[in-house]
Amino acid sequence: MHNDHNAMSQETSIHAVTVIYNPRVPATLPIAETIVAWLEKQSCRAWLCSRDQDATACLPSDLVITLGGDGSILRAAQQTAPTGTPILGINMGRVGFLTETSPENWQTTLKRVLAGEGWIETRMMLCVTLLHHGQCIAQEHALNDAVVSRGALARTVRLKTFIDGAELTRYVADGLILATPTGSTAYAYAIGGPILPPWLDNILLIPAAPHLSLERPLVLGADAVIEVEVNTEIPGMLTVDGRMEGELQNGDVVRIERSPLQARFLRLRNRCDFYCTLVSRLTPRNGE
Repeated sequence: MHNDHNAMSQETSIHAVTVIYNPRVPATLPIAETIVAWLEKQSCRAWLCSRDQDATACLPSDLVITLGGDGSILRAAQQTAPTGTPILGINMGRVGFLTETSPENWQTTLKRVLAGEGWIETRMMLCVTLLHHGQCIAQEHALNDAVVSRGALARTVRLKTFIDGAELTRYVADGLILATPTGSTAYAYAIGGPILPPWLDNILLIPAAPHLSLERPLVLGADAVIEVEVNTEIPGMLTVDGRMEGELQNGDVVRIERSPLQARFLRLRNRCDFYCTLVSRLTPRNGE
């Protein structure tokens, strides 16, 4: 099922905005302060929020603006998905697949947004559950990926993997990546996974450095339920969108399935600009 364009409606007009800056990128704070002041002059309520804060404290708002890279958007997506608040990203990072505009163009972009232009793009997310002795000890929602991997020591882990209750295989590898189409251009891409247009609904399953086990990535339907049983002598790790969620003990199970939540983005560009962005972001440049 494609996520078609949803035009902005009167119900989604912008009256209150949360502006999130990244304290690790000092240049984001002065721009964030300028944006908040500008929004207030447009009779729009605006709040300034650090990426390290819980943005939900500043919600409900009609829009979340992030200043930073894709990492800032991933963090914001986890916080805003339950409320359905759309995100608009201003790229101050290196890649910026998820961002919509640049720092130089923020005012032009926001004038168009406040005038009611734009459309809402939805992206599927994954629900990631960590089970210890059958009990849920952690659950998170991922826009990019969940990674089940070895710990600090350079030893492979054995990952018995089930799809919809049927055993697929036992991976012997550094880890296993479960990614959304949005995450297909992140870690999954770096280890040779396929690139999927982000509006598709699929789950990617990709082993990292597999040893004498299934090497090829699998593209699964979005409604597949994947369970990964960890067999390891030393603790492994579960990371969700790049953030460590828990240590993995022998016998732990990680369950990955489509989340009931979706990330929502406010877009002004055409959806097919994804392909232009893909080429410009991923083409190697000498000396860069």
